[in-house]
Amino acid sequence: MSGGFVPSWLLAARPAMEDNEYFFAPPESIANGEAWIRDRDECRHLVRVLRKRPGDRIVFADGNGWVYEGIVRQADLSGIRIVLLTRRPGGSEPRTLITLVPAMLKGSRLDTVIEKTVELGIAELSPVWTARTVAVVKPEDREQKRIRWERIALSAMKQSLRTRLPRIAPATDFIETLRRVEEHDLSLIAHEGEDRDTPDTVIARSALPERVLVFTGPEGGFTPEEIIAARRHGVFPVSLGPRRLRADTASIVMVTQLMTALKELEPARKLALPDGDK
Repeated sequence: MSGGFVPSWLLAARPAMEDNEYFFAPPESIANGEAWIRDRDECRHLVRVLRKRPGDRIVFADGNGWVYEGIVRQADLSGIRIVLLTRRPGGSEPRTLITLVPAMLKGSRLDTVIEKTVELGIAELSPVWTARTVAVVKPEDREQKRIRWERIALSAMKQSLRTRLPRIAPATDFIETLRRVEEHDLSLIAHEGEDRDTPDTVIARSALPERVLVFTGPEGGFTPEEIIAARRHGVFPVSLGPRRLRADTASIVMVTQLMTALKELEPARKLALPDGDK
């Protein structure tokens, strides 16, 4: 963002903050050189905990890959109004878009999977019902649960200083989700019976993928019929190691091994600012 008159109160604002904490303002709340943060929890944290007030600088992400710095113009529990100073692309987003497809799990275990895999860098999470799924969620409660998972993903995005907010898709049937394989360059499924391939061996003999789909199973694992169906759709079964893992652990290990094979866990890349955003 450049050009235009800069008010004197902006010039006297406090020094720029370090990028050690991001806040969030959705794209629709950013326009005409201003942004609003209106989420109740976010406003409460900014006003009552961090004591933000007019004149403070603030750094926030829009969930679409951009980081903004601005000056707080208004700060109360009804909303935080920000005058924008700069915009730049986030430098910590993976180049490969990974969609994790975990089986529905009991209790809060899927909460943990969402939190940790979003921190690792997934682009989307699409839970599925499988033959051996034991978790029970009433149909009338499913949308509320998805909204809860969205908030967990948002918190994990901010914690890890990511700038893209992963999508949390509604839960679907495993066989139905196999139809999405053709949308991706590579698809993997965690399978205890696999004794040869791992995520890194499959990556090593493939062209570098832009979009990857990865399936992880429920507490009892996938059935032989589900593995056969996955193979028929072009999904590669992979081993996650010699030890049997809990279902929630398997999702985190799968994403970690895949990110490592794709070299997405190397030191942060510095991206050049586009023209006009310096």
